[in-house]
Amino acid sequence: MHSKNSPNRRSAHLRRMTPYLITVGLGLSVAANAAEPETSDEMESEIPAPTIDSNGDGTMDAWDRSGDGRPDAWDSDGDGRPDLLDDDGDGKP
Repeated sequence: MHSKNSPNRRSAHLRRMTPYLITVGLGLSVAANAAEPETSDEMESEIPAPTIDSNGDGTMDAWDRSGDGRPDAWDSDGDGRPDLLDDDGDGKP
């Protein structure tokens, strides 16, 4: 007499289910990995602090991106990010 839940039947059932369980596990791990946010390095690079006081008010408000000693990017609204750029080299935004 054998019971319905003999060790051999459970083992055979587990062997048939293993590929499905592995597939589901891999699918869930891939989905969870894809849902993670990107690292900060990939998002946006950090803007350095301004180093030039272009208007003489005592507040650093310009950057020397080209390294020539003259400002070529300005923060006109005070948010710490350059919003006026001099890309043609004339020294004006």
